[in-house]
Amino acid sequence: MNSPLRILIVEDEPLTALTIEENLTEAGYEICGKATDHDSAIRLMVKESPDLALIDISLGENQTDGIVTAHELVRIKPIPIIYLTGRTEPETFKRAKRTKPLAYLHKPFRPAELAMQIELALHNFYQENISEVVAMSDHLYVPDGPNRLLRINHEGIHYLNANGPYTEFYLSQKELLRLYPDKNLQSKKPLLMSVGFGHLLNNLPENFCKISRSIAVNLDYLDRIENNHIIVGGREVALPDGGHKLLVERLNVIRSRKKK
Repeated sequence: MNSPLRILIVEDEPLTALTIEENLTEAGYEICGKATDHDSAIRLMVKESPDLALIDISLGENQTDGIVTAHELVRIKPIPIIYLTGRTEPETFKRAKRTKPLAYLHKPFRPAELAMQIELALHNFYQENISEVVAMSDHLYVPDGPNRLLRINHEGIHYLNANGPYTEFYLSQKELLRLYPDKNLQSKKPLLMSVGFGHLLNNLPENFCKISRSIAVNLDYLDRIENNHIIVGGREVALPDGGHKLLVERLNVIRSRKKK
């Protein structure tokens, strides 16, 4: 199953925040946090590392506003920003433009409109921030934020799963520890990277086999093939229709002779 894209809501009106959460959850997104002010937004940004933030510009009387909050959030991690506001004065709009938001929606807004703006913002932001994959003989470099590349060894990849503009990397525990020695990451959870699945496959060696439109497995870690699933590096992966045939055709299968 693809992991839903994770959204941070920064909104001081609880009812509005709840309405947004319900609509976006129904649309297939995950709300990873709801903040009511600048400080709680910063804490959630650091803890949850969302893919996008929806920010109300007015966060209550005597509170740091949403524009300043947005500026601080993107300093922690570059993500797309969408403003939600009832303010229409030109000066506010000019200030908001300096943080380069992907959308500026006036309240009240329609839930369908919000979902479409989020989809568009995610697509535009991550497409524009994707650098070319750099392929080497035994590893590749993939985008890890603006102007940053992360080295991932081919032998550390169990399998890949497409997730919209991202690709989920299911890595060995050894590879995760090499990449993030200071973090207690578990190999069962994927590493979500902002690189397209198709483009990535063009830069991988022949031991990676595409078994569906969204999944490619490293045959070096293929332990078992069943009728409806495979075991790759200790992980169970569902086989789509036709996937079993694709795999068998790629492998040197030793067939037993029929008894005469």
